[in-house]
Amino acid sequence: MKKKLRVGIAYDVKEDYSISAEGFSHCDFSMLFEIKMIKEILEDRGHIVYLLGNYQKINKLLMDGKFPEIDIVMNTAEGILSRNREGWLPSLFEINDIPYSGSDAYALNLTLNKLHTKIIAEYLNIPTPPYCKVDCIADVETAVRTLKGPWILKPNYEGSSSGVILANSEDELVLAFQKLSAEYHQILLCETYIDGREFTVALLYDGKNTKTLGTVEIIRKAKPQLGIFSAEDKYSDTCTKIPAVLSNHIIEGMQDDAKRLHQFLGCNDYSRADYRVDSDGQYYLLELTPLPNVDYESGFAKCCEYGKYNLGKVLEEILYNALQRYKNKQDH
Repeated sequence: MKKKLRVGIAYDVKEDYSISAEGFSHCDFSMLFEIKMIKEILEDRGHIVYLLGNYQKINKLLMDGKFPEIDIVMNTAEGILSRNREGWLPSLFEINDIPYSGSDAYALNLTLNKLHTKIIAEYLNIPTPPYCKVDCIADVETAVRTLKGPWILKPNYEGSSSGVILANSEDELVLAFQKLSAEYHQILLCETYIDGREFTVALLYDGKNTKTLGTVEIIRKAKPQLGIFSAEDKYSDTCTKIPAVLSNHIIEGMQDDAKRLHQFLGCNDYSRADYRVDSDGQYYLLELTPLPNVDYESGFAKCCEYGKYNLGKVLEEILYNALQRYKNKQDH
């Protein structure tokens, strides 16, 4: 029997940064109910759990010599307003020789950069929507000239569909560029919109041990077709996840590509890959997320549920896998 752990959960919520809980401009944070859910699940499995908070609170605990005696940190924190934000806490933990779950700072920062992730996906021959970088109005003109419309425009360093806009004309694309540039002050990514269905693949472990937990489809409750999976959709009750119903070769292709990208980027413990599949059955990778939400209604948890994996056991395996990796590093 594996030992019971003393676990600290690193997390941040919108309120930590004076962001309205009702807004959707910056959505890439945990919800407090999700953190409490993780705590309860781990406690039900016999572990002792501490809620540590965000990077500011954790840094203060370390500076004051009050960081609790724990075996491992379960890291879910996102940070804010920096392309390095997801790497703050992993770097802090490494400096202080504290074991933590999830990917390291490099992998987190790399996958947060949608443009660079797509370039690597192309290198691996993983299909992804045609795209270009948009940093000025001239880039918008280039996008219209080189990419088939309609277009998706999104901030390059945000998650949870924050700021994703569908533009059906050049005028709409210009307005979207002006809006997102003023709001996010960062490079934007423009992609050809893939008219089709949206799917999610969940992954567990890392390296040669990486395995898929399942694949689900995200659908809108009011109608079968999902135009875009917006931030409003993610944080409301408009959508649900169902078991993926596709040809086996399509599901296997998405799962294999997700696994290859997870491994190539050096992601650890778990991740989630998102895809669009068009009417011809061609799938396109949208992004890989190494810090996915894990609440009961999340795509990751639904992959576990429909794949007959107990979510509590999976969360526990994430921690044990991370601890074994830390031990292996210490032994070398």
